Amino acid sequence: MLSIAVLPFIIIIPNYKKKTEDLDNEILNDEIEKNKLLQSASTDYSRPEDKGGFRIVEYVVRPGENLISIAEKNGISIDTICGSNGLRSYDFIRSGICLRIPNKDGMLYRMKRGNNIASLARKYRVSLENIINENDLRNPDFIAIDTEIFIPDAKPFNIIRGFMWPVIGKYITCGYGWRNDPFRTNNREFHQGIDIRSRYEWIRASKYGKVTYTGWLGGYGRTIVVAHPGGWKTLYGHLSRIIVKRGQYIKQGQPIGKSGNTGRSTGPHLHFEILKNGQHRNPRVYLRKN
Repeated sequence: MLSIAVLPFIIIIPNYKKKTEDLDNEILNDEIEKNKLLQSASTDYSRPEDKGGFRIVEYVVRPGENLISIAEKNGISIDTICGSNGLRSYDFIRSGICLRIPNKDGMLYRMKRGNNIASLARKYRVSLENIINENDLRNPDFIAIDTEIFIPDAKPFNIIRGFMWPVIGKYITCGYGWRNDPFRTNNREFHQGIDIRSRYEWIRASKYGKVTYTGWLGGYGRTIVVAHPGGWKTLYGHLSRIIVKRGQYIKQGQPIGKSGNTGRSTGPHLHFEILKNGQHRNPRVYLRKN
């Protein structure tokens, strides 16, 4: 009679504790790296560089060109081109037309009856001294009608005051503050921004500023950081596509990328943060005003 040896039945239990600790460390490192980036001087706002004396060039639009490519090629903003040429659309430009392009951000303006330099400075919220210096005005109190002057920095930086919603939809799936961690059971974490429902839709700049970071940022996936005058910064995370470059100046409402599901994410949406002087603020407070 054959004897059959009975081997002990071994159950291999995965090391859940180690996996949890690894995830905890990964999330902690992501937060450290993100906050280090946001508080770094490398993502601070700085004014466009002075390009020397003022001059105007004539530029003939080539087939296939658009305002974005023309602005980048000439180192100025789209608003400067539109404001200086009376264009009413950011989306369409006809090939063959001749544009007058200043070498600095601002706007060409033809004086009308009743205009004066002081009123224009107030209207466009620019320095009276800068207008006088850029145009070498010997008698700023009297400028003939139809005289063309250049108003530095006169462009519609902001469509509305403050911050605008970065996506068309305004449904918040997760607010600012303490929440249950969606990736770690029975764990609480502080959410430093808001999550807005957005399924692979265009993301727009919440406010005028300078793009100071684009790229992969750990669990936040493809990310954009925009710095704004006055110590403000905004962050856009989990993007599927980025169409702006670091160092680029962008107007409020300008498309900068598409929402997505990159990084550590439970589904396509936009993670949006607002900071003032390195300190996080509740975005909902600033968006509610608009």
